[in-house]
Amino acid sequence: MSDTPQGLAERLREEGARVIDFFNNLSSEQWEVCVYKQDSIWNLHELLAHFVSSEVGRRILILDIINGGTGAPKKFNIDDFNQEEVKKLSVESNTILLKRFSQERAILVELVSNLEPADFDCIGNDPFLGEAHLSDIIKLTYRHLQIHLRDARKLL
Repeated sequence: MSDTPQGLAERLREEGARVIDFFNNLSSEQWEVCVYKQDSIWNLHELLAHFVSSEVGRRILILDIINGGTGAPKKFNIDDFNQEEVKKLSVESNTILLKRFSQERAILVELVSNLEPADFDCIGNDPFLGEAHLSDIIKLTYRHLQIHLRDARKLL
């Protein structure tokens, strides 16, 4: 798929649909499967909370960069942010989190589809990539979720 606003928006839409399909097909027992056991323990419910947080954060990041901002602050700690956001969002039900993910992904798809090709030349600080072109930041938005889903599928 090409690095055009429409191409990347379509990729985001497709990957978002895969995420929703994955979570919609989990049994009640599978929601409790532990996916990560590092600093904190995330089951699939918490992973979905992370996905919602990520969608919101990526939108804010993209908007900042296309409006001339520098992106994430240099001292931004993505791990601390993720832990706090997951803790806040994981109080919501699976149904509410899936709805929020779907809504946030639709907003992100619309945002990307309305970008100009020249916007992809903008450079900003991504919490994971560091200084990067906007097109690479957008690609990481869907690749990030692909990686997490791959990890989850291995455990199911």
